This record gives sequence, C-alpha cells and structure tokens, in this order.
Amino acid sequence: MFQNRNKIVNTDYCEIQNLILAYPERFYNNYEKLSGFYDELIDKIPNNIQLWVIVNNNSTKNKLESKYRYKKINVVGIKGWDEIWLRDCIGINTVDQVVKPYYHPQYCCANNYSSYYENVNKRSRIIIKECLQKKIAYLPLIFDGGNFLNNDATFLMTDKILMDNKDLSKSEILNIIADFIPLTPIIIERSITDVIGHIDSFINFISNNQVLLSNYPSLPFLKDDIDFLFNLRKKLEEEHLEIIDFFDRPIDEVVYCECYASTKKACFHSARGIYTNLLKLNKTIIIPEYTLPTSREPGITTI
Repeated sequence: MFQNRNKIVNTDYCEIQNLILAYPERFYNNYEKLSGFYDELIDKIPNNIQLWVIVNNNSTKNKLESKYRYKKINVVGIKGWDEIWLRDCIGINTVDQVVKPYYHPQYCCANNYSSYYENVNKRSRIIIKECLQKKIAYLPLIFDGGNFLNNDATFLMTDKILMDNKDLSKSEILNIIADFIPLTPIIIERSITDVIGHIDSFINFISNNQVLLSNYPSLPFLKDDIDFLFNLRKKLEEEHLEIIDFFDRPIDEVVYCECYASTKKACFHSARGIYTNLLKLNKTIIIPEYTLPTSREPGITTI
C-alpha cells in the first residue's frame, strides 16, 4: 500500500544522538519522589548522547547544569511542567515532523483532570520546538504514545484507541491515521487486565524484523495476561516477525488509585511490562531493577 516509506517514522532501535527526559524535582504530584531514580538514570546514560532535561524551576536547572557538567546536557525550564511520561504526551517522531495526537489518558480517575491534560498538551509543544525543533502535525485523535510501536513498515497498537475515540468507527480511525502516518497499522485486542492499554508493556522492536515479547510463568494471577500473550504471538508470527522471548516474573501487586480510595480497591497492577519497556540507547540498554514490593527505591541495570 505504501511505497518508499522506509525511515519516514523513527524507530526505537535506530541510532540516536539525543534523549529527552523530565526531571521531577518540585513537580506538583508524587513524581518528585523519583528524583533519586533520575539521578541514577542520568549517570548511566552514555556521555556522547545529547541530553535535554525538562524542569519547572530555575533552582533545579542550575543544580543539574552544575552537577552534570561532564555530560552533554541542555536543561529547559518550562513553568508549570510536571509530567514525566514524555513518550506518551509528545507524539510520534517522524523524520521531518512530530505527529501529535491529543493526549488525554482515558482510564481510572484521569478523566477528572481535563484541565491538567490540556496544559500538558499546550506545554509539550514547547518541548517539540526547543528540543526536537520540528513542525507539528496535529492528529485529531486521542492517542497515547505508549500505544505506538513500529518498525519501517508497520506499527502496533492495542484496541484502546477504539475506546478512546468512541465517536468514530474503526475504519474512520484507521483512515485518519493513514493520512498522517505512512505505515500499516495493526490493532491488537488488549488484555482484560490491562487498564492502561499501552502496547509497549508487552512488545519491543529491537530490529526491523525482531521483537522482544514478554513471556510469563504459569501462575494463576497471570492467566489472562498469558492468554493475551499467546494471541499476540500468533499476530506477530503472521507478520513474519522473529520473536525473542523476554522472560519476566511479574509480582502480584496492585497500585491503589484515587477513584477507588474509599473502597480500598485498586486499578493498576504494577511490575507488568516493566522489563520489556526498556530504554535502548545505541549499544547501551537500560532496564529497571526491581526487588521486593516493599522496596522504596527501584534501581537501574545497564547492559
């Protein structure tokens, strides 16, 4: 269907020179407690990579510029910024532009924060202008960047995009995407346990023809996820992709959420997809290192 489309949309496995992070010190939410994690992460990033670090105050800006003088680092101050999920909110990075959907996560209590996500959408344009220095093409769909994985020919996403855009039919959604992204879309029915619906929790392209796919042990609490992964494997095989099993052992831990605070229930299962959703920086791979559920500080492993 699409001709001469190679390298039009950047991939996670291509060579890079730049990396954008948000440093959560003085953020207006619980992300600030992750500042120590980000210190460790920045230390492990190869020194030849140009770092763009987003902060929301001058004190943090000055601290980072002084602390990491041995790094190639540009610190960008954006007043009011307090979002760490840059992949999700910035958009899809193509060779000559950023295709930017409307970022408004449709899960849990996030529906109550429309003004917050409106500000994230507005301020994220500054990041595109300052760091990526590309023009913006606005995709008229609600769509999280974490639900987009691609090689040079296709991109994968879960059917959460259908839920997020209920006023449109599936064919209308696919036609809109085709106008902006010159790749063949594959929509995968998500696991019933997956509240977030991000495809990058289970798969990671490591080359044009190879994918890492999560492989879970046979445990009762993982049954639905295992069924999902079995069906996902068949889809990938149909696309003639080489599958590399990425063995993982999620813990049966839940994260409590504001919307269920009164009933003591929980929305999110933690530690599912955290290893497959790794950070590849040329010849360096950085993955999270988790120990016990009671550990206060997650670690980082570099390979």
